[in-house]
Amino acid sequence: MSNKIKIQHYVPRFYLKNFAREDADKFFIECFDKIEEKEFNVNIERVGAEKYFYDTEKDVNQLMEKTLGKFDAKFNSAYTKLISNCNLNVLLPEEKLTIAFFIATQELRTREFREHLKDMVRQVKKRLSAGKISKELERELKEIDTEEGIKDMQIHLMMESIHKFVDIIMEMKWILFINKTNLTLWTSDHPVTRYNSIDFGPYGNLGLLCKGIEIYFPLSPDISLCVCDPVRYSIMPNEFYFTDDQNATFLNHLQVKFCNRHIFSIDGDFTLAKTMIHEHPMLKNPDRKRVDVK
Repeated sequence: MSNKIKIQHYVPRFYLKNFAREDADKFFIECFDKIEEKEFNVNIERVGAEKYFYDTEKDVNQLMEKTLGKFDAKFNSAYTKLISNCNLNVLLPEEKLTIAFFIATQELRTREFREHLKDMVRQVKKRLSAGKISKELERELKEIDTEEGIKDMQIHLMMESIHKFVDIIMEMKWILFINKTNLTLWTSDHPVTRYNSIDFGPYGNLGLLCKGIEIYFPLSPDISLCVCDPVRYSIMPNEFYFTDDQNATFLNHLQVKFCNRHIFSIDGDFTLAKTMIHEHPMLKNPDRKRVDVK
């Protein structure tokens, strides 16, 4: 095991650096743990990561971890170019495609997405078990409903679904939200978030192809990328400068809502997160309901 990568990041360090402060060649970020309701300053090496997070019995050579590492390096160049210029028009077509791949991968690779799958599997298992099912299906459900089974499912989805996800993102409207307020934008251990102001009732409204869908990915304390419904938001400019604190508060509230447990900030003012958890205690429950199985 000594030659293997032990600490595997599902939120890349080069990304977290943009929300951190450098000290003696190390980068430290302000963190709020919404489960423990604690705030602390921490080296980015120690957050957004777990031991052998992607390793499975089928992947003894750590191909997933190594592949993600190579792709992260490729994204870093396009990402740096975008936040340096603060303009979507500077991106070459292949750079925009790289960013789309990163957004898709970043949403699917985290601990929170794994918990999302775990919740879905258990709800399906509970519903099916209420009726009469075959021994074979019962065995399959039991195998899936394990840490190893969920991990295999997550990696399979990353490999099989990523291109469809990317194709949809490339066809969506891209907008840079540029923060001109005194508030800083946050990120988290699950930085890609979704929102939709249209209520479709029990059918849900956060699917990629739902009318009105908005996907947000904070790039820095001052910039967030939004990819959204290309029809509903067709007249929106490619760059949207905002000076109203409500916009920054809205983007930060999405990070509190969707993260697994850790929210990251460059300045450490987590008042909003504390208020949200006080008003909605379920946000801090690690076993909270994440999906609705109809």
